[in-house]
Order: sequence, then C-alpha cells, then structure tokens
Amino acid sequence: MDRSITGSMEFESDANVRRAFVGLVRARDVQLKEAAAAFVAADGDLSILNGGCGPVIANGGVTIRNGGCGPMIANGDVSIEHGGTQSILAAGSARVGQGAIVGVVMSPKVTVEDGGKVLMGPSEAALFGAAAGVIGALLFRLIRH
Repeated sequence: MDRSITGSMEFESDANVRRAFVGLVRARDVQLKEAAAAFVAADGDLSILNGGCGPVIANGGVTIRNGGCGPMIANGDVSIEHGGTQSILAAGSARVGQGAIVGVVMSPKVTVEDGGKVLMGPSEAALFGAAAGVIGALLFRLIRH
C-alpha cells in the first residue's frame, strides 16, 4: 500500500507498506519498504528494507536490511544487516551482520559477524541492571533522609 501519512493500518492477512509513515501496523506478515511505522505487531514475520519503526512484536522472525527499529520481541529468528535496534529478545537465533549495531541481545544463539556490534550481551545487561538497582536504592535512601 503506497501512502504518505496514515494513522493505523490493520489487515487480516499480510501488509506491504511502501513509501509511507504509519502510526500502527498490525497484520500477519508485515513488510516495510522505504517506509516507517511507530509500532508494528506482526502475527507472523516482519521484514524492513530501507525503513524503520518503533517497538516491534513479531510472532515470527524479523529481518532488517538498511534500517532499524526500537525494542524488539520476536518468536522466531532475527537478522540485521546495515541497520540496528535498541534491544532484541528472540526465541530463535539472532544474527548481527555487517554494519549492524544492537544495544542488548537476549537469544539462545547470538551470532555477531565481522562489522557487526553488540553493546551489551546477557551478562553485561544483568550487571547493568544490578548496578542500576543498587544506585537507585542508594539514591532513594539519600532522598528519604
């Protein structure tokens, strides 16, 4: 569907969004090509080519080429090349390819190829969370007294 700006798009089957900015896309399989969405909910797979979106919930896999998204929850495999995302929580494998950058990855199998970068893996994320909790508790005590 070619459109310039749209509030939300819900489909009973697949959604193919091109050259548009959409607030919400909800469909079985979603393809964003040269498009952007504020939020994507896919009952199946999500594919982003030369585009991006905010938070993603996909019951299938996610493939990003030359684009990015906000936090991602995927029930399948995730693959990113020449793009990035804030965080990945994937039930399947996660592949961070050439030119890709990811903040945090939680997946049973993470592959970081040459030219890909992950800022925090599971152990670093756990340490960061523990440190933030301790600092928050100390600040709360200081403010209370």
